[in-house]
Amino acid sequence: MKRQLSLTGIPVSPGVAVGRAVLWVSREDSSPKRTLEPEEIEPEIERFRRAAESAAHEIESTARHVKESLGAEYAGIFQAHALFLKDRTFLGPIERRIVHEKVNAEWAVAETTADLSARFRSLPDEDFADRGADIDDVARILKKHLGGEEYSRLRMEDLAGEAIVLVADELTPSDAVRIPRDRVVGFVTERGGRTSHAAILARSFGIPAVVGVPQLLAEIGEGDRIVVDGRDGLVWREPSESVVALFRERRDQEARHEKSLKERSHDGITRTHDGAEVFVRANIELLNEVSDVLEYGADGVGLFRSEFLYLSKEGDEFPSEEEQSLAYRQVLEGLAPRPVVIRTYDLGGKKGARHLVGSDEVNPVLGLRGVRLCFARPEMFSTQLRALLAAAASGNLRLLVPMVSGVEEIRRVRILLKKAREDVLERGIAVPDDIPLGAMIEVPSAAMTADLLAPEVDFLSLGTNDLIQYTLAVDRANETVSDLFRPTHPAVLRLVARVADAARIAEKPLSVCGEMAADPALVLLFLGLGIREFSMGPRTVPAVKEFLRGVSTRDAERVARAALSMSTADEVSSFLAQELRDLATVGA
Repeated sequence: MKRQLSLTGIPVSPGVAVGRAVLWVSREDSSPKRTLEPEEIEPEIERFRRAAESAAHEIESTARHVKESLGAEYAGIFQAHALFLKDRTFLGPIERRIVHEKVNAEWAVAETTADLSARFRSLPDEDFADRGADIDDVARILKKHLGGEEYSRLRMEDLAGEAIVLVADELTPSDAVRIPRDRVVGFVTERGGRTSHAAILARSFGIPAVVGVPQLLAEIGEGDRIVVDGRDGLVWREPSESVVALFRERRDQEARHEKSLKERSHDGITRTHDGAEVFVRANIELLNEVSDVLEYGADGVGLFRSEFLYLSKEGDEFPSEEEQSLAYRQVLEGLAPRPVVIRTYDLGGKKGARHLVGSDEVNPVLGLRGVRLCFARPEMFSTQLRALLAAAASGNLRLLVPMVSGVEEIRRVRILLKKAREDVLERGIAVPDDIPLGAMIEVPSAAMTADLLAPEVDFLSLGTNDLIQYTLAVDRANETVSDLFRPTHPAVLRLVARVADAARIAEKPLSVCGEMAADPALVLLFLGLGIREFSMGPRTVPAVKEFLRGVSTRDAERVARAALSMSTADEVSSFLAQELRDLATVGA
């Protein structure tokens, strides 16, 4: 019998899992090398291209399934994989190897992708190194469509009825979405990092996970009893009964705590410790997420990303006015009387719909996107406005315009809204008299002129992700500069404070959307700036509500004043972290 052993890795998804180890078996690549005759080369290239197209279709199908079950954020992982199989910078070297070395496609794929994956894994940057698994995943599916076999399988027949912990060298994203979640309670890998896509998916599934465990496969065998601690990054092999009991108790405590938070999230209006009323809403993009809004006790929807009605469809056809109106009506009815903020199409940039833009833009993030694209395609925009107005009577609708850079855009939207209202009323459809119209503040020019914008709209919404990237000139999707994407940079905080002041003076509501709205340290700072509305992923709503109940606006205002006086992002981050620790100590 094996002795008890504790291993340490990188915690990537919190929680405790107890189960039997099942090895995720990776078959050694058996792609045979075959030398081609000259007349075979062109047919081999054609065979390879057909396989690439077929593999892309499979991955896109997986992306659609993931979008329906998990949301578009996670589907984007697979959409990016599919793009590899349409990108000449990826396909070209494989075809050149076929031609120049006169080898079969399977061998060319194996050799070329192995080189590329190794180069990624050798990079010191963790985010880049984790992309090696993505290359491996694409290569595996491509080789399968060339006639190969699936390279991974589960051996679970001897563990019928028992909870399973997957143990692997590494899990690719495609592996992760195929995990039978009715039986798998956790996973642990020898390779991988915090930003690997398998880690991201584990968090979305709520499955405890630890990655980057040295010598994992040398120490863990099939059927071993395993405990995975996804909070502290510990993996126990054949733990004693006392260790198992300890972790099971912690798991039960965490489950009870989460259940309590969810229950308290439904306890009416959220108020700070000194009585300030705060609203915590959810960001959603799919109709089936309405149930999550209700389950996690969100105070309505702070951001419904309407563009996913289009992005989730196959082809380039936009949903008809009737299809859109039905979708909006379902969301509004399902959440009435809670407010639902629906953002008009935010397409262009890196969000797809290139055929609408009309050309490949050198810098799409600064190009035809958001409301600019809507103005360039007025029939598309007018169709959406009519669909929204036709559904408005079904609930508490609020309209939000993205990528606003100045007052003139809001005035132009109001003109189009008036025309859309007339069209809908002519059909005999009732439209509420006052549908609030808001501007999304995510462009520095809008933040700098918030005092001019606020009187023109009914509410303001801070889109923090884009505001940060535009203010700091940092593409948050570019891994070479992603470490410069700092929410606590003084320039970002000063812009937020400026917008908050403008909203207060104009007596207009201001909400914060995005990742910053779910960070307790930043929520504390925003609260101190006078912001009382926050919007985030549904699952984080209960924890943010609980945090807000335990702080006072007086402490928050003190924190905000101090943070705004600091000179660097690191100074602000360290200060906020210490304030959270101090507040936790006081509240203990």
